[in-house]
Amino acid sequence: MRLDSAKARANLALFLAAGLAVATGLTFWFGLRATREWERSTAQAAETRGNEVVTLLGVALERDMKGGLISVLLKLNQQELTTIAPYELADRFARGFARFPYLESFFVWTDAARSDGSTYVFNRADRTPAWDQSRVPDDPYPVVFRRDPRALKNAVLLARAQAQQGARFAMFETSIDGVRYQVVTHLTYDSIGAASRLASIVGFTVNLEWVQSHYFSDFIRQIQGIIGDRSLSLEIRDGEGRAVAAVGPPASAGTAHVRSFPLVFGDQALLSDQGQRERSADWTARVGAENEATRAAATRGARRTLALLGLGALVTIIGLGFTVRAARTAADLASVQSEFVSAVSHEMKTPLSLIKLASDTLAKSRYESPAAIADYGHLMTVEAQHLTRLIDNVLCYARISDRASDYDFETVDIADPIHESIDRFRPQLDEAGFDVQIQLPVDPLLVRGDHVMLAHVFDNLVDNALKYAVSGRTLGITAARSGRSIRIDVADRGDGIPAEDLPRVFDKFYRRKGTRQSGAGLGLAIVRQIVHDHGGVVRITSTPGAGTAVQVMLPVTEG
Repeated sequence: MRLDSAKARANLALFLAAGLAVATGLTFWFGLRATREWERSTAQAAETRGNEVVTLLGVALERDMKGGLISVLLKLNQQELTTIAPYELADRFARGFARFPYLESFFVWTDAARSDGSTYVFNRADRTPAWDQSRVPDDPYPVVFRRDPRALKNAVLLARAQAQQGARFAMFETSIDGVRYQVVTHLTYDSIGAASRLASIVGFTVNLEWVQSHYFSDFIRQIQGIIGDRSLSLEIRDGEGRAVAAVGPPASAGTAHVRSFPLVFGDQALLSDQGQRERSADWTARVGAENEATRAAATRGARRTLALLGLGALVTIIGLGFTVRAARTAADLASVQSEFVSAVSHEMKTPLSLIKLASDTLAKSRYESPAAIADYGHLMTVEAQHLTRLIDNVLCYARISDRASDYDFETVDIADPIHESIDRFRPQLDEAGFDVQIQLPVDPLLVRGDHVMLAHVFDNLVDNALKYAVSGRTLGITAARSGRSIRIDVADRGDGIPAEDLPRVFDKFYRRKGTRQSGAGLGLAIVRQIVHDHGGVVRITSTPGAGTAVQVMLPVTEG
């Protein structure tokens, strides 16, 4: 009944464990789905964020790059250029320098009395052009005035040439003193009858080398500061795909948001109306959002959530495994204990029945001759010894299994329990015809142990030899010191133990299938537990048909 109950509990535990495992798996799956959806929605939001930022960057670039033309040149007409004093123009150009850092110089050409007109140049004082070798005044005024500089003559001629096409706004690139410049101009005309004559030109120059080195990097840093998210990557690339400026973490090409723009420092609509805009490879503004703060936080959160879910599922599954294992072990133990109780009951009943039978025969004088009395007495002695060994093993096992029971440790000469065991089993050994060979050193082999429990060790080893080595009828016991240990070998020449049974011979209640020898399967389990509790180890080797050898190693102690 107890065995059936244990099996029922084991099956119930297995069923509950399976249900909990399924529930854990579903929880992890739903958590995974929710986390992935959260990560996906955050990625979509980051993509939208990237599109917004690249649009903002493109619009800001477009406005800033055409600001010099719209805010300064477009507001100057012919009358102002010819009537306003140069210092008043310098004030206007100073405001332009302050707002647009890419502006390096302004120039004004007017059709004066001279055949080639007059050119006035207004340079930025804090960054004078390389072609201007004149001394910069010490005053803090932000504009340096020059008149008819030779270095700018070719640029003015190119600007005047645009009048042949009647252009009002023109943009072209030229080299000034070996440096590449972009020049943007506003041309005004006088009407004389049906004809028009070029009256004045106002324009500015942009040092393209300085722009590539400084302008774009400063500009995208300002944009990053406005956005307030340093996890976004902002990058400007030239027409050949080379990175000109970048801020933030590197962005992979596959995830960047791209917006193209031409390298034109002017209003493209005004220039294109006149067919003046030069066609060149577009530059690109790129924004990488894979490291955007919200997306990065979502990724970290998703990873932590998945890690916690996985860890929880793993711990649950491990716990379930231990629970199922414990339930099965409990069921197996109940089964083994049931078999043990049955075997012990049978083992006890057999000698008791024989003792009762012999005692009844003697008591009622049912023997035929006086010689039978000795036979019945011998039978009673053998069965009493068998019963005593069985009871001793059960009591010994109960003691070593009870952790509240302590060993009585003392200094013991290992030879004493060995001789005691041999003396106890001497009658049986002699009767079975065993050749007992004992080899012990003259000097004591001292261990710290419980004398009685150590005697149980050798009692069980000798008893096993009596049961299973009758065919060989040889028992050898040797003891010697080996380093810091004492080694005791108990060997016989019996039938041996099959290889498949050898790993389990130390398991409690285990008995080989098919064995005809009586016993409860406790002997070697008791040996291993006692030796382990004494700080030692026990090993067993066996060759079927050649015998079995048990090796016991106990730590030595100095007397």
